[in-house]
Amino acid sequence: MVINMKIKLDKKDLIERLQIVQNMVSKRSALPILSNYLLETDRSARKLWITSTDLEVGIKSSLDAIVEEDGSITLPARKLGEILHELPSNGSSDVVLELKDNNRVQVLGAHSKFQIVGIPKDDYPVLPEFKKDQAIEFPSAVLLDMIRKTVFAASNEETRYVLNGVLFVLNQGKVSLVATDGRRLAAVYSEGVASDKNFQAIIPTKALLEVGRVAERSAGNPSASGPVLVEISENRAGFYIDGTTIFSRLIDGNFPGWEQVIPRKPGVKATVRVEPFLAVTKRASLCISDRVGTCRYKFFKNHCQVTSKTLGHYEFEEEIDSVSFDGEEGFEISFNPHHVMDYLKNITADKFEIQLTTSVNPALFATPENPRYSYVVMPTRSQ
Repeated sequence: MVINMKIKLDKKDLIERLQIVQNMVSKRSALPILSNYLLETDRSARKLWITSTDLEVGIKSSLDAIVEEDGSITLPARKLGEILHELPSNGSSDVVLELKDNNRVQVLGAHSKFQIVGIPKDDYPVLPEFKKDQAIEFPSAVLLDMIRKTVFAASNEETRYVLNGVLFVLNQGKVSLVATDGRRLAAVYSEGVASDKNFQAIIPTKALLEVGRVAERSAGNPSASGPVLVEISENRAGFYIDGTTIFSRLIDGNFPGWEQVIPRKPGVKATVRVEPFLAVTKRASLCISDRVGTCRYKFFKNHCQVTSKTLGHYEFEEEIDSVSFDGEEGFEISFNPHHVMDYLKNITADKFEIQLTTSVNPALFATPENPRYSYVVMPTRSQ
């Protein structure tokens, strides 16, 4: 085993990479080593690889480094982060990490020297190898937008494990992402994927949130370029984004039939401006005591009355005129306001449509500018 690992690298770059992988560090695991980052060097490539995992999702990210001696070690994630943030610069951004005997690592910066006791990587879980030659390319901005439009609709109830993820479908060059918690459903698709592969997999919400976070971070980096690479196998998914690889176990189970949930029968339609409708729904939500409360929407030809209440405590009522309704005057329907707000926060259009049939049937939220995105919400009972 190589003992004398020694690397020199930029402090800012190191902190940025640690921030990329930090979410998967286990804080309450029965395995102490999962509270650590795994650091591995590649002298020939002049790289340092940093890994974290909670056994369900793993992230591995690389950065440039001057590698004087190859080696590996795991270090306590929280303590390493605290040290780097407090390490003085004194005009230099260089940090030196040097592995000594007995798994002790010196962290050197300016005139400061810290020492941390690590754990050998022998017991650290081994992440699979990402096979770029078997991966499918997606434009980063497209995949990020699809994740944003669906992931919020997934369930977070442990008893509905199969709904704790997003269905990822590739069929004849068309990729679809679908999420539901049983009370609402978000589905979006994109076409033109250059692949002859067909598959479907349920990817944990936690994993896609990390993919979205890394993709968003990459989009804000002028030096980053290239698509997201996606590799789906029988029991795992892998994503490669600008030097970072994310692996996740797949959720085992049958995703409920979803295409038939999207209303196809034309009904009445309310055309609404996004900003004022989001604002009034947010105000109405203030008078609801929990996330399962309800807001009532009463539609008229040129306006909408919005009401909410918590019996014996709060009441709210307001009319907005940024509405056009082609149905019967006084049509009433109630929704969980958080379901409405989640949708409106993730569209960029100025206006959207609510397609309605009855006050008890699912409603379809959509924008004419993006027919590839559908959001279905079950009405709630009025209080």
